[in-house]
Amino acid sequence: MAKHETLLKAFQEGINEWVCRAHNSDGANQSAATFREIKKRGYQFEEVSSNRWDKSMFCEVCNTKTTHSKLLNIEPVFSEKPRISIKPQDRKRILEIFNGKDAFTGASISSTPEIDHKIPWTRLNDDIDTSGMSDSDIKLHFQLLTREHNLLKDRACGSCKQTNKRPPFSDIKFWYSGDENYEGTCEGCGWYDGVKWRVKLNEKINS
Repeated sequence: MAKHETLLKAFQEGINEWVCRAHNSDGANQSAATFREIKKRGYQFEEVSSNRWDKSMFCEVCNTKTTHSKLLNIEPVFSEKPRISIKPQDRKRILEIFNGKDAFTGASISSTPEIDHKIPWTRLNDDIDTSGMSDSDIKLHFQLLTREHNLLKDRACGSCKQTNKRPPFSDIKFWYSGDENYEGTCEGCGWYDGVKWRVKLNEKINS
């Protein structure tokens, strides 16, 4: 049984109850990634605060405080989109295209780079197949991020999806196209394209 299926089963058996993610996952260090996989499949959880679906509670099994989440519906609320795996040779080429640099800072990524869909998963109609893509198409649809920056983007885009308000990138209220209101496109938002956002901001400052 896959990791996310084990945790999902625990959530479904404890529907509308706070369920420990630690001992129901393959170790506490993996619970966050496993939980994100379940959410991406369309399952709805109680939102404790803005874009947060967990809280720390004492677990009798773990005998310590652990992260808990509460599943609200036993079936997915949102439709699941099939994911297309990026082949190893395509991943290598994508890393070379972006020179292994983080889109948000321009710095080289010392840890494992993550290939990020510029349009967030929750707003994509279908996944994007990188097979046979040109370099320009790769740059159009993807960027590289550190793990931490990818998580920050995930929260920002999740908030935008719920409110249709685009969170300011790095707390700077600048959108190179449009404004804070989501009008059917992510273009103009720093979370969407960190490199272009910095270029456009510098152009505005220099002008």
